[in-house]
Amino acid sequence: MKHLPILLAVAISLAGCTRTETYPLGTDVAVSRNDGTGVSGRLVEVKSDRIVVQGRDGSSIEVLKSQIASLKAVTPAAEPRPTAEATPPASAAPAAQQPPAAEAAPPATQAAAPAPVEPTPLASKPRTTSGSRPKPAAAAPADRALAPAAHAAEPAAPVEHKEPSPPPPPPVKVPEFRDVTIPAGTTLSATLATALASDTSKVEDTVRATVKSPVSIEGFELIPSGATIVGHVTKAEPAGKVKGRALLAFRFNSVDFPAGPENMSTETIRQEAGSTKGKDATKIGVGAGAGAVIGGIIGGGSGAATGAAIGGGAGTATVLATKGDEVRLPAGTPLSVKLTAPLTIRVEVK
Repeated sequence: MKHLPILLAVAISLAGCTRTETYPLGTDVAVSRNDGTGVSGRLVEVKSDRIVVQGRDGSSIEVLKSQIASLKAVTPAAEPRPTAEATPPASAAPAAQQPPAAEAAPPATQAAAPAPVEPTPLASKPRTTSGSRPKPAAAAPADRALAPAAHAAEPAAPVEHKEPSPPPPPPVKVPEFRDVTIPAGTTLSATLATALASDTSKVEDTVRATVKSPVSIEGFELIPSGATIVGHVTKAEPAGKVKGRALLAFRFNSVDFPAGPENMSTETIRQEAGSTKGKDATKIGVGAGAGAVIGGIIGGGSGAATGAAIGGGAGTATVLATKGDEVRLPAGTPLSVKLTAPLTIRVEVK
């Protein structure tokens, strides 16, 4: 009778070695030891007396087949692979002779806590016999937490975010232009900017004037106030000593704009000195009368006639020696400039 427990233990051990459960390598498994501790991970190697499980942290844990209380697959295998044999405890043994650790083995769901713990040492342990089997210890909560979740979620693939394309630039507004014509006969009100004189100005001398009033056609201001018109002297004759009055003539042929000058055609402006015939006759008459008075005093009647002839000759000499009036136009002189041909100007339509 005293050998009966030993025989029963040997029978249980032999029965556990003959029964196997088959799982492919690479299967996620949960292993419960006889001492109540648990190991979970991927089944990577099967040896004759032990199995090797790789934990989530990459460490390898060896479990003796004699210490395995249960071996369960966490996820079913997709296709058959090289099989691993694990020796579960004999189910035919009486319940009273089962080790207490097998009854206290934690279920797979309790071993699914994700908290990491230190891996089980990799040192191999000798196979225990029924006489030297250690007493089962209480299950350690830290070892239970080794098992990963039954179905660990795969990391989500990164979502590629594309930056929205910038809006297209607004269309470039192309300026629109049109030609507007100032008709011939239009008069420009201007102020002379260049001083002119019949005795100092020369033909082809430049003449400038400033437009006083703007010129607008169809709502477009074609020639603004302050615009400069440019021309030249066409004739300059000083006053003569005997006959001929002073004469000055000029005209304008362009108007200045910011984009450049525009040609135009205008009437010639002429200025002639006034006549001096009345003044010359007065000078001659005064000379003859003074001579007659002087001759009469000296020689009587014949002396008066002689004196009148001499006095008249003196008056004529005075006229010959005196020039007529000159034509002078100082800066600021108002002018009226008349167009003799149409003036076409290109303006921007806004």
